[in-house]
Amino acid sequence: MDSDDSTMSEEFEIFETHFLPFLKEKAELIIPMLEGKKVLEVGCGTGDLLQFLYSDNYELVGSDYSNIYLDKARERNLSIKLFKADLLDDKFWLQYENKFDSVIASEVIEHIQDDSKALKTIFRILKPSGVLVLTVPAFNFLYSNHDKKIGHFRRYSKKSLNNIINSAGFSIETIRYWNILGFFGWLINFKILNKHLDSSAKSSLIYVLTKSLQIERNMKFPLGLTIVVKARKKN
Repeated sequence: MDSDDSTMSEEFEIFETHFLPFLKEKAELIIPMLEGKKVLEVGCGTGDLLQFLYSDNYELVGSDYSNIYLDKARERNLSIKLFKADLLDDKFWLQYENKFDSVIASEVIEHIQDDSKALKTIFRILKPSGVLVLTVPAFNFLYSNHDKKIGHFRRYSKKSLNNIINSAGFSIETIRYWNILGFFGWLINFKILNKHLDSSAKSSLIYVLTKSLQIERNMKFPLGLTIVVKARKKN
């Protein structure tokens, strides 16, 4: 992963401070898609999402490429097993082949230059008929200086995502847009005005965003900031 750690750390700090309701809503979106007991989140970062996924229903495990992020994650999630790993390191993942019932990759593969290989790694570590739950940034035309700054190689269309997921050996069961309010916020702030994420997010704005995402639990829109996928490993 070729991104600026200081920029990413700043981003994580902002999310930890201001966007916890957003992360909770993302967890509410992901949890119904999970299957089985053994669940791995790849690219778990500082564990922001893991804290909302933790449940006695799962043997939850997290991995990340950065020791700095993992140390922060361990401070927050003392009972969750965490380990350092790179999705492109074939030899490392041999020990985990056919190991997990579900794998979560939330805002991960856009940070990896060879995203196709990363998905093939996930395919190998899932059990037969295992489930991949994937979230990625949507719409190529939204790609901004901020994307580049935080280490995004690309954003995705449904078509491009469908192609690489199928090529990795998965069958897509659900694909949808999510976070319609975030779509317009990103378009205005990062694409048009060329701003960057800072700590000035107002509680009123976070409240509106959270309420919007709660509506999206039961309603799908034709666009959104994020594409959400549930895909199954083909036998």
